[in-house]
Amino acid sequence: MRLKYTKKDGTQMEFELSERPITIGRSPEADVVILDEKASRIHCGIRLWDGEFYVKDLKSRNGTFVNDQRVDVAKLKSGDRIRVGGILFSFEQDPNKSAGVALQEMEEEMAQGKGYSTILQEIVGGLEQPTSSGPTVEINAPETQPQSPIKVKTRKPSP
Repeated sequence: MRLKYTKKDGTQMEFELSERPITIGRSPEADVVILDEKASRIHCGIRLWDGEFYVKDLKSRNGTFVNDQRVDVAKLKSGDRIRVGGILFSFEQDPNKSAGVALQEMEEEMAQGKGYSTILQEIVGGLEQPTSSGPTVEINAPETQPQSPIKVKTRKPSP
């Protein structure tokens, strides 16, 4: 997921979100520094919790808004608009990162005890199997011949 916003000078900015919590504010110590007199030094924070991103107002003077609603804490979804002071952020999913999200979900399911084969069956279970217009050919594995035991000669150490 990423945050996109436009600085006051018109520069388009993007900030990639990860598992590490971030802060937004006008302080140089903030992870995303915005130059806006209506923003607090450390205005709000965004963090990943239980697979979802949340924004939390950090006792700012002018509040944090998600989709024009003042919030203390709010779960974010792709397309949400976050207003901090006079800066409007858009919270968007990076289409190239969707495989990473799917992998994270699969790892979570495996951590809960679901097996890899079960997950794969669920993924492909809804897909139709392709039909073949030709004859079905059955391939059998070749039978193996029992092998004779191997004899190993040992030497006695010479004196």
